[in-house]
Amino acid sequence: MTNIRHNYKLWTGLAVLAVSAWIYYALNAETPRLALFWVFGLAFGFVLQRSRFCFVSAISNYFLFRDRRLLVGILTGLFISTIGFAVIMHNQVPDPSTGIPATAFVAPFGWHLVVAGLIFGLGMMLAGGCVLGTLYRIGEGAVASLTALLGIITGMGILQHNWPWWWNNYISRLPNVWLPAHIGWIAAVGLTLVSILLLLRLVTFGAAIRPVPQPGKTIINKPTGSRLKSLSSSVFIQGWPLAAGGIILGLGNILLYQTAQRPWGITGEVMRWTQNVLQAIRLPAPPIGNVPGT
Repeated sequence: MTNIRHNYKLWTGLAVLAVSAWIYYALNAETPRLALFWVFGLAFGFVLQRSRFCFVSAISNYFLFRDRRLLVGILTGLFISTIGFAVIMHNQVPDPSTGIPATAFVAPFGWHLVVAGLIFGLGMMLAGGCVLGTLYRIGEGAVASLTALLGIITGMGILQHNWPWWWNNYISRLPNVWLPAHIGWIAAVGLTLVSILLLLRLVTFGAAIRPVPQPGKTIINKPTGSRLKSLSSSVFIQGWPLAAGGIILGLGNILLYQTAQRPWGITGEVMRWTQNVLQAIRLPAPPIGNVPGT
């Protein structure tokens, strides 16, 4: 029975890999940029699921259980991304006083961000995860997460119908706070990196160093088949170190931004799904392109 189950998973994985490769080549023939997003999307999704990355879980686990690992992984990824993004944006706009890079989106700053963050944070806590966690849990078969996704799509559908009013009457009048334009590249990047390091220090303060477990028996000259099986298990079955997940995601985000001129995003794509749902039920909404950042 175990061999049958193992073979079933193996062949299913190979079939999914083959279909994914076929989709890539089909997209690359017509829309190479979309094919690029397809590859990065699969890679990001795999790393997220393996490392259990979820922003709301990182914060809730820290405050509820004093589990620092996921929060440290996220801060590590942000540290790496900050350096890479700064280099890319500097190449686009060497003098930040001339304007924000065309490939970047800086949200207007105002009280609405605080209110929206609190409401969205409460919703994520009740749903048991952020949008990232919701998506890969659905892929794992968590039917309850479909309810959370339905709520997200419903909220975004309401937003699309009300966005022109919010944007024209309030949000568009707020300032875009982009640190390099005010204090220069070096000071802005340095301030950001120091802030992340201080947060890392605060999060890890007083953390006990866990001893590395010593194996009871050392296996020498492990057979090749056993080594491959162990490697396969560590990649596809066992959970990944959270810091490693943060590093991989940070580097991948830099590579995506450099090659596709667009950073990794989740809510913008979910908004596109919302647009398709609205069109399917004949409730047209304003074009997504009119909503900055999507």
